[in-house]
Amino acid sequence: MRKWLPYFEAMMLVILIVLIVLHTKRGGAETDLPPASQAQGLIEQGDEYFAKQDLAKALFAYWSGVQAMGADTHNVDRALRLHAHLRISEIYFHSNWIQDAEIHLERASRINPNHPTVHLLRGKLFRDTGDQAEAVKEFLAVIATDPTYAEAHYLLGVLYQGTRQFEEATAHYEKAIANDPDLTHLPFELAPIGLQARLQLSRTYRNILQAYQFLDRDLTAEEQAQLAGLEDKGIAILEEVVARVPNFIEAKEELIGLLYARAATLRRGGEQRAYDDALDVYEKIVTLDSTEVDAYLWIGQIYQSFLQDPESALEAYRKAYALEPDSMTLTEIKNLERDLEEMQVE
Repeated sequence: MRKWLPYFEAMMLVILIVLIVLHTKRGGAETDLPPASQAQGLIEQGDEYFAKQDLAKALFAYWSGVQAMGADTHNVDRALRLHAHLRISEIYFHSNWIQDAEIHLERASRINPNHPTVHLLRGKLFRDTGDQAEAVKEFLAVIATDPTYAEAHYLLGVLYQGTRQFEEATAHYEKAIANDPDLTHLPFELAPIGLQARLQLSRTYRNILQAYQFLDRDLTAEEQAQLAGLEDKGIAILEEVVARVPNFIEAKEELIGLLYARAATLRRGGEQRAYDDALDVYEKIVTLDSTEVDAYLWIGQIYQSFLQDPESALEAYRKAYALEPDSMTLTEIKNLERDLEEMQVE
């Protein structure tokens, strides 16, 4: 039943929108407007539903509040009307009713064209219709009005990262992180902006690392040191994210990917110390996700081939085999069991 719940909620929202549209198009004396005295209460009710993500009820409350304010043209609360139109536009936008979202955004813009949320929503509309340049202008306009607007910095970072302007992306992700210290949850977002910015910042570092890998020349010692520093930063950022929010699966998967890359680099070092360090990295991986078969296999191989510890190797191979039975792994297990038996006899 749970998997059908989002579809049910979306259907109910669509039905409500259709009813509202039909009601607003009715002519003559049939438009029963709520009294103006109820406008503020209706908008506040909409905020309560919006906070609970009950979008259907929130939309109806906001719409009713706007209708109530329309009944009293002499005492118009511009801030209240602006707030209602922005929320209606946001609900329509996230419900993919783009034309209706644009209509209410335009009404909000008439009230205050320089309001940060007006620019933010317009930027999102441009972004989703493929006009990246105009989206950037709108998000920059948000920051010009409010330099601490974390979401605008984050969205700019994503756009700059997409066009491989990594320096600009990094700067905006860092500002998004700095301006969301409390990791505030925003409606419609799966994770706080501060966490999403950390995730994307680590990916930007990875993008920079990959760009250097395709250079047709040897890296200087300074460049190698800088890249190693970026890799360290990317891992540290993701470790912080996972420590704060252990169920942030996307960040955990990204961290595990970086750790595998780090372990592979260490293994290529070919020295005893490098294998010790690689083993530590693989141990981190299985701590993050105890189902990582490849990590257990590498742990087994390092213990068996480089650290001369067959008992620890056997334990790792058994864990890997329990997760994913494989003939090659079983062969390693049987060989180690035989070797340990022979050692005991001797």
